[in-house]
Amino acid sequence: MVESGDHGAVGRLQRITLMRRRSVTYTALMSALLVAALIATATIAGAAPSRTEQLRAQLNEVNDEFRRAGAAYDKAYWALDETEVKVAKSNKRLKVLKKELKSEQAQLSSRVEAWYRGDDFGFIEVLLTSSSWNDFVNRLDYVQRISGADAEAIDKIERTVAKIKKEQAQLKKDQAAQSKRLAQFKKQRDALQARLKKSRAEYNDLQAKLAAAAKAEKGSGYVAASGGGVRAVAGPNGMVFPVAGPNYYSDTWGASRGGGRRRHKGTDIMASTGTPCVATLSGTVTVRRGNTAGLWIILRADNGWQFWYMHLNTTTVPSGSRVSAGQQIGTVGYSGNANASAPHLHYEIHPGGGSAVNPYPYLRQMQGR
Repeated sequence: MVESGDHGAVGRLQRITLMRRRSVTYTALMSALLVAALIATATIAGAAPSRTEQLRAQLNEVNDEFRRAGAAYDKAYWALDETEVKVAKSNKRLKVLKKELKSEQAQLSSRVEAWYRGDDFGFIEVLLTSSSWNDFVNRLDYVQRISGADAEAIDKIERTVAKIKKEQAQLKKDQAAQSKRLAQFKKQRDALQARLKKSRAEYNDLQAKLAAAAKAEKGSGYVAASGGGVRAVAGPNGMVFPVAGPNYYSDTWGASRGGGRRRHKGTDIMASTGTPCVATLSGTVTVRRGNTAGLWIILRADNGWQFWYMHLNTTTVPSGSRVSAGQQIGTVGYSGNANASAPHLHYEIHPGGGSAVNPYPYLRQMQGR
């Protein structure tokens, strides 16, 4: 039998136990809520890009519209170039075979004429001077073998010539098709050039907003505006995109140039004439001129790298000038062997001042891609 005092002690113990359980439950609940809140906060923070990132994305959207159509034009243009190389090789082979055929025909003609000349030792005299019937048969077989060999050689060459003519006809057909496609893409390119010019105001406005946002956000790659008020912002790789305006480009590294005589060692950034070109990194500029490159600049960066800007319309700094990253150094043009209907910046990167490397991945990183 339990005494009343014992009942009271047991009750107090049960209440204390219950309170402890509730406390543990409450603590666990609050901890779970705190963890959930932290996760939610981190998720929201990760999902919300900075103002700089938002504006950079908008600039990339503007350029993507041009890049899609520009890539189609590039593909058609270089396919045409490769076709022209094949046609040129076929013409060369055909010329050699025609020369060989003419030589063989001339040799045969001279032997046929000798048969009928009384003062020449031709095939007929060979037969008529036979000493016996067996000798005549042997000589006739010899003559037939020679004639057959000549005819077979000529027939072989004629078959080869016919084959190459057929090949050349097919290549010319392909070339005509490619020319038609190229004409269509040229029309698109001209329309793009007009749109590039039309979009310049929108692009410049976004670029100015990006520069302001980058300046406000510490460590966002902001570089001071300079050179005619051009504003430029370095990409995540610390480099500034070389064209400060609407543009499109594709990965044409290694593409055929000059009818297959050389390969492309840079990236062509298409933009309207007069679009600002800016320094990728701080360094010193050297201005040059050439028949192929036209007016161009070598930017020797402080880290030892070189950046080449070709086909410029103008330069905005004198040769030997010290420039800062993002500073305007020239404008897009079509000097040298570039086409006036396709102004662009031929851009090369030479790490350590050595051989050129593909600029495409660097350019993508400069744009935060």
